[in-house]
Amino acid sequence: MSIKTYNDYHYERIDVNKLKPRFDGIISKFEYAKNVDEQNDLIREVNKIFSECSTYGSMAHLDFARDTESKETKTENEYYDMIAPSMSEFSTRFAKVVVSSKYRDELVHEWGRQYFNLLEMELKTFDPKIKEMLIEESKLKNEYTALLASAKIPFKDEIYNLTGLGPFHTDLDRDTRKSSYEARFSFFEENSEKLDSLYDQLVKLRHRMALELGYKNYIPLGYLKMSRSDYDAKAVAGYREQIVKHVVPLAGKLYQQRKDILNLEKLYFYDGINFPEGNPKPEGTPDELVAAAQKMYHELSSETGEFFDRMVNEKLLDLVNRKGKAGGGFCTSFPDYERPYIFANFNGTDHDVTVLTHEAGHAFQCYSSRKQQLVTYLWPTMESAEIHSMSMEFITWPWMERFFGDQAEKFRYMHMVNAVLFLPYGACVDHFQHWVYSNPNATPTERKERWSELEKLYLPHRDYDDLSFPKSGGVWQGQLHIYQLPFYYIDYTLAQVCAMQFWIKFDQDHDAAWQDYHRLCKAGGSKPFAELVELAGLSSPFEERTFKNVVGTIKDWFDEIDVHST
Repeated sequence: MSIKTYNDYHYERIDVNKLKPRFDGIISKFEYAKNVDEQNDLIREVNKIFSECSTYGSMAHLDFARDTESKETKTENEYYDMIAPSMSEFSTRFAKVVVSSKYRDELVHEWGRQYFNLLEMELKTFDPKIKEMLIEESKLKNEYTALLASAKIPFKDEIYNLTGLGPFHTDLDRDTRKSSYEARFSFFEENSEKLDSLYDQLVKLRHRMALELGYKNYIPLGYLKMSRSDYDAKAVAGYREQIVKHVVPLAGKLYQQRKDILNLEKLYFYDGINFPEGNPKPEGTPDELVAAAQKMYHELSSETGEFFDRMVNEKLLDLVNRKGKAGGGFCTSFPDYERPYIFANFNGTDHDVTVLTHEAGHAFQCYSSRKQQLVTYLWPTMESAEIHSMSMEFITWPWMERFFGDQAEKFRYMHMVNAVLFLPYGACVDHFQHWVYSNPNATPTERKERWSELEKLYLPHRDYDDLSFPKSGGVWQGQLHIYQLPFYYIDYTLAQVCAMQFWIKFDQDHDAAWQDYHRLCKAGGSKPFAELVELAGLSSPFEERTFKNVVGTIKDWFDEIDVHST
């Protein structure tokens, strides 16, 4: 049967019991290989196995996200979570013999230095003695996903999930904005004990894993699990200081500007609109937005045109919010089919366009690197991966009239404002997580107190009015990355600084910038972060001069915009 759409993909459970003797045989053959060619063939065989496992696992996770209330999808998702530690065990056993190969130099030449970087980090993150803890971690993360997806919030005589409430957060009416946040936070208040318990269990579980593997706490283990080979927690701490120094003051000016534009005596957290007439909203149905995106990507380049045609024609998009669907947006992939998949929750706000272009950036990178020789090279490490997505948001700026009509300039202004304001928030999330895992026995109350303290450093302009839940330091509990992906969030900010550089480059020379961007996409995960940044012709976010140049250019752009006439 020819493969036409995602629904045509073959799915089956990987029998982990059958894989064990197969890996035993591969490892034995590798150890006794008579030449490097034999070892290269065995690496290809293992790569094929992991490509298949990744494909089926991605399908199981995606189908669960599409319908969290289905017993079948839940069962399959849990199965792949359950076998993940066993797959890690197979992988680390193979990694051990590869890194100790007597033909190592020849293997590095064939597969690249990054392959060995990744293998060596993998060896430091897994031991069979933590298998059961990893299974428990997956269960707790799934509980969090299901809990947030289960939200049924009464508001204005209707029932909404968390995503469905989104449009009311940017309503023209201030009382509606406030009451919609009150409704949102009522869900978190009602589930406060459960949320505290889930996070407490996750933190303590991760701490125990770190101790079992010989680490002082989870921080070094978390960095290794994020595959960070060219920077450490000290470098990240210095980077956060640059955000406080260069970005927080600019954020303060932007908040002041918003207060003036809205003619408010005081700006509160729920004042998330940028203009008195409201934030620009995309024009058209979800299908019409996709059609506009399809035209846009054909005009951007032949490569993006071909890519997006396949995404549409092969039904590799699930964009509309609905009951039982997991929140948020993401991009996944199926290596055996050489295809990515975009998952989102449109809700009629400007975020629909942002999430579509963001995830399309991920998907285009994955599509561009689909011929990489290793499945581990299909995606870069997370901070590198977010460069493609966040840059695509800026690269598509010239086409925003397609989505917002005469409100396009307002969207561009708002998008840049949000990009700047995001940096301190992302740094706050990261600093908070470093504190949490340095203090694993802190109580839920102490965690919330620490979050409130860090808000004063990174987000001093936030004022929650009388919204009790965020005022008590609990707003972070709606940030799924904190529960599910420790230390991930700073990656968005590192990538944002890179994306802002691409914004500058595209304004200066569109064709040259596209070549840099496309070259970065094709490289996939074949290099670590610093080398990919260099490959793209960008400056490292860890250098202060980068912040000075980027923030300076953005300030100049804001100075040239007459906000009141946009």
